[in-house]
Formats: sequence, structure tokens, C-alpha cells
Amino acid sequence: MDFFAQQDQARRRTGQLVGLFILAVLCIIALINLLTQMLFISLDPPPNGQPLPSLMDRLMSMDTVMIGVATLAVITLVSLFKWLMLRGGGAAVAESMGGRRLNANTATGQEQRLLNVVEEMAIAAGTSVPPVYLLDNESGINAFAAGHSPRDAVIGVTRGALDAFDRNQLQGVIAHEFSHILNGDMRLNLRLMAVLAGILFISHIGELLMHSSRGRSKESGQLALLGIGLLVLGWIGTLFGKAIKAAVSRQREFLADASAVQFTRNPNGIADALKLIGASQFSSSVNHANASESSHLFFGNIRPKTHWLATHPPLEDRIRAIEPHWDGKYAPVVKQMARRQAAQQPAPSQPEAAAAPSPASRLMAVTLLAALPATLKDASHEPEQARELALALLWPGPDYDGLPELHSAIRSSIEVLVPQLAELTPRQKLTLLELMPPALGMLSDNQRTLLLEQLQRLWQAQPDQLGPWIVWSTLNHFLTPAPKPLPRNAEKDASLALLGLLAHQGHSDEQQRERAFFRGANAITVYNAQWPGDPDWPKLSDTLPALVHLRPEQKRKLIRAIELCVAQDGVESEQEKVLVQLFALLLEAPIALQDA
Repeated sequence: MDFFAQQDQARRRTGQLVGLFILAVLCIIALINLLTQMLFISLDPPPNGQPLPSLMDRLMSMDTVMIGVATLAVITLVSLFKWLMLRGGGAAVAESMGGRRLNANTATGQEQRLLNVVEEMAIAAGTSVPPVYLLDNESGINAFAAGHSPRDAVIGVTRGALDAFDRNQLQGVIAHEFSHILNGDMRLNLRLMAVLAGILFISHIGELLMHSSRGRSKESGQLALLGIGLLVLGWIGTLFGKAIKAAVSRQREFLADASAVQFTRNPNGIADALKLIGASQFSSSVNHANASESSHLFFGNIRPKTHWLATHPPLEDRIRAIEPHWDGKYAPVVKQMARRQAAQQPAPSQPEAAAAPSPASRLMAVTLLAALPATLKDASHEPEQARELALALLWPGPDYDGLPELHSAIRSSIEVLVPQLAELTPRQKLTLLELMPPALGMLSDNQRTLLLEQLQRLWQAQPDQLGPWIVWSTLNHFLTPAPKPLPRNAEKDASLALLGLLAHQGHSDEQQRERAFFRGANAITVYNAQWPGDPDWPKLSDTLPALVHLRPEQKRKLIRAIELCVAQDGVESEQEKVLVQLFALLLEAPIALQDA
């Protein structure tokens, strides 16, 4: 699956969405003006003997401009307010629907299985592990991904899905949601929510006018008529918006299904998950009051019986796209699942092993996760322990005294962790780092700020080493918002610095380094590049994170340049593998995870 092409398509759809939104708003403004001017004519008749002003005269007056500006201001401000409410990313969406954040060290057997699958998929995709939310009160079989980018993405799953799915089906659905993350769908989906909020607010104004127009006076009656008119126009605008949302969403669901098959190498997983939805009495319904505005985020239709303006294709079409020869029967899947769950489902108090047999367990991610010591993996799941783990990963040595503010108990914990971490390979350390974002995200703002300052001081105590730089760059990526985009020339320089670092660390011979660098530089069409020599670590730390803003086509070229740079000598070293995995994180780009 060409994720960069799909990201580019999502960007184009955002432009189309803006165009359709502008068209909808202009239509609403025109209709509101028409309605208001008609009411003005009846409310303010001319003195005796003078003719009634024509509707055209009213529409050409300054009042029309004022009404248009006011309407546009209301819609824009409400959409902007909704967008600001969604600044919290996926967590804000999940919590608005009653989602409960799962903790790996307190999860039940089913919950642990879900967390294991999410971790495997994230590591395989070259992205950080997102927090996972469970919608406990929802019996329907459904799931969603939400966020502005992989940096603030979350995965949500309903209780009905957790109870119904076996591991293969859960993998298929989670892979489907990760494809939305990698395809750039999430940001588009949140923009849809903000746009629709602005249009829908016109209906709320109409309701308010209707409720406030009590009385039998002529003015009250006309105010009520205006309220009814605005309510109807708001509904029409909302229907228009939902049509846009449905059209955008349906095609993306087919794409995500196909991506899930490619990702897990198991078409039966997602096909059986869809069949279970069709056989369930609850289907994929989600009943929370706030779910309606998020309907396009979900794996299945949250109102399955509503076929018109549905945000998802029919189940039958989705299943046959995966299994062309499906017989159309849902019931056999339920019977098979009942037998399988009775024989295999773990007891609620027993966490499931991360590497349970399945086609997806062949992914290198499972091997990397299984190789991590349990004590370190458990520490990565708790906020306080993850903070100590982050400090230990950057600790310069036993005699370091550059953080006098650390409590003696924290320093003792770090001293215990340092020898354990020293036994890990660089690649295992980076995998451990990828597990930490959910736990670090639970720290308070002040705690995160202090931790970032401490980590920077630890890195500055050993600034010219690859290992500490990788740890610092990864943790800095997790703990800070995306930096501002770079100017075009600075983007080129940052890309060349990335290739220079990769060439320098991946080849011992100076000529091979230069050949690898220039091969990569040519791939991004920079033909007059100069070999940068030894890495400038501070400059790399300042510029590389901003490459996340590269356009999808630019990222595609840079990923190809990385591949060519690594392939120069025909051998991919351990350092190169770690750097490629790190670049996948910093670029928020899908880079295939290679075997160790």
C-alpha cells in the first residue's frame, strides 16, 4: 500500500472539503438573507400610501452585507472553537465519548491482549505506541483511531468488540485503524468535525429563537418564524455537511480494509470481524450522545440501520472486497467463535503473552517486544517509572552529579535500571522508547517540562555520541509539540544532514560514506550537495524534527534516499537499522521494519 500517495490524497481531499464548505456556507448565507429580508418587509411596513420595497431592493441593501458578515462570523468562530477543543488530539475525542484509558500493568486478560496487539502494530509501523481507550458501556462491535498525527493519536475499542473478537480479528481491526493513522485520515476527520459544528450551530440559533419567542405579539410570531427558518436551514446545511462527510469517509474505509489485509497478511482476521458485526444483535452501534459527530472515525456505522448518508460502505460490500466468494452467511462465524473462545480465551486475571501464535506474530515487532526484559517493559507502562527509565537511558555514568534536584530514591532507581539497560542492544532500546509515550503522556505539564529540561542536560553532558543523541531525539519527539516548518532551503539542508548522519554511521570507509551520501542526495534531486563530514549533533537535533512537515511526495523521496544510502555497501548495519527506525518516528512516515 502506497501510504504516501494516500496521505497526498487526504491532503487534496482537505482542499476539496474547504471548497465544499465554502459553497455550503455561501448557500446558507444567501438563504438566511432571503428569509430575514422577507421578515423585515413584513415587520417594517412603509408609511401609508408608500409602496412596499421590493425584495431585490432589500437584498441589495447594506443590511444584506451585515447579515452575511454576521452569519459567516458565527459559523467561522464556532468551527474555530470546536477545532481548539480538539487540540487535545485523539485523547479529547475518546474521553468525550466516555473512553477509559487502559494501563498495561493493571489490565485484565482481554485488555492486555488489546494492548499487546496495539504495541505490535505500532512497532511494526515504525511509529510510537498510542494510548488505548476502552468504551466500557458500548455493547456494539466497533473501534476508532483519532488524533491530528501519530504524535497524539489514540486507539479506541468498544467493550462489545473486546468481548467478541479473537486475536486474529482484533489484529485485523487494529491494523485497519493504524492504516487511518498512516494514511493521514485522522486530521481530515477532525477537520470534518469542526466544519460540521459551525454549520450545525445555525440550527441551535433557530432553536434558541423559537424558545425565546413566547407571546402572542406580531413580533414574537415573526421571531418564531425566523427561528423555524434558521432551524430548517441549519438542518439542510448539516445534511449537506453529512453528505460530504459520508462521501469522504466511505472510500477511505475500503482503503483501510485493504491496508489491514496487507499489514497483517491475514485476510480472514478483518473479514471475520466484519461478519461478527453483521451477526451481532448490537451490530456496530455506539449509543453515546457525543458519538454522532465522530461517526466517521469508527470502524463500522454507529447507526447501522441508517443507510442513507452512511459514513461506511455496506458490510456485504466490504466483506466481498476481501472475500469475493463469500456465501453471504454471518451465523457460522458466530458458532465458530463460540467454540474457539470456550477453548482458547484466557482467564480474565491472566494477561496474555505478547507473542501468541498468529500470522502477524511473524512481524519483527513481535520478536523485538518479546526480547525485552519484563521488568523494563513494565516500567515503560507506568508514568513515574517511565520517567525514571527515560533518565536512566541518558544517564552519563555512576559519577554524574549534574541533577542535584533528583530525590535520592529516584537516583537509586536510576542506578538499578542503568545496568539492565546496558545489556540491551541499541535497537531494543529504541523499541523500549517507542513503548513509553502513553505513560509519559500521563505526566502533568509541569512534570513533562521538568523532565525535558533534565533530559536535555543529560544529553548535553555527552553531546557527541550516537546512542545518547538517539535517546534524546526520540524522547524530545514524544515530549514536545511538532516544531514550526522550516523554510524551503532549510528543509533541503536538514534532509542532507540526515543523509550525512546515516552515511557517516553506516560506513567505516570515507569513500563509501561519501558515495552513500551523494547517492541519497541525488535521490532528493540535490545535485550540488557538499559532503557534511562529521555529524553536527546540536544542529541535527534542532532541524531534523521539523522534517515532519514535509509534503508526502517529499517524504517519499527522502525515504527512497534513505534506502539508497543504506544499500550503498550492500550491508545494513545495526546502527543503520536503528537510525532508519528513528527517522520513521521523526518523519511520522511508514518505513518497513527489517529483520535483525
